Amino acid sequence: MRHIPHYIISILFICITFKCYAQKNTPIKGQIVGEDKRAIPYVSISLHNAKDSTLSNTILSDSLGRFTFANEKAGRYFVKIKNITHQETFSPHFSLTEQLGEINLGQITLLPNNTYLAEVLVQRKKQFIEQQQDKLVFNVENSMLADGNNGLELLNKIPGIAVDDNGVLSMKGKSGATLMINGKMTYLSGDQLANLLRSTSSIDINKIEVMSNPSAKQDAAGSAGIINIVLKKGIKQGWNGAISLNGGLGRGTHLGGSLNLNYRTEKVNVFGIYNQYHQNLEYFNSLTRYFYPDQHSVPESYSHQENNIRPKLRSINFRTGIDYNIDSKQTLGLLINGGFGKYPKYEPTTNSFRNFGDNQLVWSSATITEGKERWRDMLYNVNYTVKFNEKGHELKIDLDLVDHYSKMDQQLNTNYTKADGSTFNQPSSRRGDIPSDNKVYVAKLDYILPLAQGYKLETGWKASHVRTENDLHYDTLQKDQYVPDLTTSNHFIYKETIQAGYINLSKSWHKISAQVGVRGEHTHTLGNQITLHEQFEKSYFKLFPSAFLTYTLNEKNKLQTSYSYRVQRPSFWDLNPFRVYTDPFSYSEGNAQLNPAYEHSLEFGYTLASKYILTLNYAKRTNVVNEIIGTDPTNPYITYERPENIGSFRNYGLSIIAPSQLTAWWSATHFANYYRNEYNIPQEDGLISRKGNTLTLNSQNTFKLPKDWSIELGGNYVSGLTIGLSQIKSYGQIYTGIQKNILHKRASVKLVVNDILRTNNRRYETVSSTIRLVGKSNPDSRTAILSFNYRFGGIGDSNGQRSTGSKEIKNRL
Repeated sequence: MRHIPHYIISILFICITFKCYAQKNTPIKGQIVGEDKRAIPYVSISLHNAKDSTLSNTILSDSLGRFTFANEKAGRYFVKIKNITHQETFSPHFSLTEQLGEINLGQITLLPNNTYLAEVLVQRKKQFIEQQQDKLVFNVENSMLADGNNGLELLNKIPGIAVDDNGVLSMKGKSGATLMINGKMTYLSGDQLANLLRSTSSIDINKIEVMSNPSAKQDAAGSAGIINIVLKKGIKQGWNGAISLNGGLGRGTHLGGSLNLNYRTEKVNVFGIYNQYHQNLEYFNSLTRYFYPDQHSVPESYSHQENNIRPKLRSINFRTGIDYNIDSKQTLGLLINGGFGKYPKYEPTTNSFRNFGDNQLVWSSATITEGKERWRDMLYNVNYTVKFNEKGHELKIDLDLVDHYSKMDQQLNTNYTKADGSTFNQPSSRRGDIPSDNKVYVAKLDYILPLAQGYKLETGWKASHVRTENDLHYDTLQKDQYVPDLTTSNHFIYKETIQAGYINLSKSWHKISAQVGVRGEHTHTLGNQITLHEQFEKSYFKLFPSAFLTYTLNEKNKLQTSYSYRVQRPSFWDLNPFRVYTDPFSYSEGNAQLNPAYEHSLEFGYTLASKYILTLNYAKRTNVVNEIIGTDPTNPYITYERPENIGSFRNYGLSIIAPSQLTAWWSATHFANYYRNEYNIPQEDGLISRKGNTLTLNSQNTFKLPKDWSIELGGNYVSGLTIGLSQIKSYGQIYTGIQKNILHKRASVKLVVNDILRTNNRRYETVSSTIRLVGKSNPDSRTAILSFNYRFGGIGDSNGQRSTGSKEIKNRL
């Protein structure tokens, strides 16, 4: 981090130079307040020509009710303020000339719309899906199905998104998506990411933003795109918040609760979220391994495995911070995110080994695996924002420190039995101590400068330094005492430093808006395998361009296209070459030789009648990172799983989003996505091609009933998909919920039932030259959850959420 590349200095020099060319048009300013003189945020304000009342521009007031029209031509105007909760209001006519310094309309007072407040306010609801220029927004807060789910379950109900129990995220069939929460990375991957999502209550989630082609301002990491979970936060003056309690049953019990508090004045905003979550789960899995020792077409033998996993999730998460408005232009913020949890598992497993030809049992085994996983995850952030003027000229600075620690204590005890029922070999016992200690330091600067003729320049710099350490120890039982197993223990330290700079230039014309940008990232990595006395070091620089173009056909129809070039860096866990045993006959290990994968992504979109969205997408990825399977060189009946760069990948897709208001009491949103995945995988005996077509369907239906009752019914279906060497069969689920508003609609009681028919099972097949796996996973997905939610002071949407600088690293730990 000591050496800043010359392009960073050049970008900062450009920022200073371009300041001289900022526009000097006369701004029109004002503030929207209510009868009590309190600011009214996010009100629609339109500027009209006084001569014929034609519309010139429309904007929203900020969180303090302030607004500014910039870059308007000289002329005579008036302002119209329209807000659904207040009466429509007009300003007096005024003249705009270049000689004036500014026009300040002062405070404009709105009167309440009593009819609306009495009849309509409580019924207002955002659309479930909103299309914005660079992202698709899912307003899950408005769906009762957001209750009774954790974050992992909720993401699997979002159209186009899939996340498995191992924390692997994909978007529209492409793996390698990056997860952020409130604009910051989670810094986790694999089981750690899955545990974070399980411990996040859906009641605390406001919306989910999906960016398939992020701009150069975002980190280049995440070849499939970015998924941003935005938590709730109050925007109203004074105290506001929410309390939620829920409990239910699946195969085990589910209990949770959360408290969301916010206090806002014109000078200070203090916020905090606390949630606690308990889940007793139970999974059933089966796996058959077919062995081809000499790569024959017919297997020589096979083993059948069944296990019953009974984990108990216990988690506490909190988020607290303060934003202090130093003056009208400067804001200083402090933020602390924390999470603590444990995930003990009890896992009995049976294995039977048979000859393939006569199905004769050779031997069997019974293993008891006990794991005690616990973690601590902390993020500390300091941020500073200065708005130099009302035209959008601003500077943001973020400093982050992330401290993540996890530890798993593992015990595997196995007994072996011959076909005649007698025992053979001595019972084996293996215990593991698997800690992971990670530190992340991030500094980030973002600068926005409006230029002449309506152009806008965005530029910035980011530096991150990551240090991860894993000191794994395995012991095996030898003659009634445990001795270190030096062949599988490993001490690994990994360091990564990234220096990045970006520049975006955007411009809007009458019907066209465009943005082009480029991001440069210099990456330096150093891995140290202390146990083996080996090191590896890499250093590389890449440019990542992006472009967006929107053409507005008319008021309700528009065309969009976007392009981005992105990278998928290996997770820090995948780079660690140590082994983790799931039973005596299978293990997973990392790969220190992994290289990043790079992807070109292109998307075309058409919005029809302001609600129907049609999207075509294409992606090409090289150096694809995917899990492969094989047999251990020392024992052909022990299998392993390891990430490798397996070749190239292409993805073609078509998606349709169709919201509809079928009747006054029935509304629905339907989603259909067809895509084709093609993998070309080099092997010793030639190139293997894996291809597959997938259709995914998603439907959400809301029925409004008398006396404040409502019902939601939804479902999703996946026809099957191809991921690397694996084929996953079709799966899906149907879910429903019923809600009753009480206490003058300040509270609600909801009952949600997930996976009613218990069809959300995973069946898969994975093939290599020496082994074929056929498996089935039966998760604890059919649940019934009863929840109570109470709001006080009003919870607004999350425009005030802070995005930190450490936003692409955490999901790689």
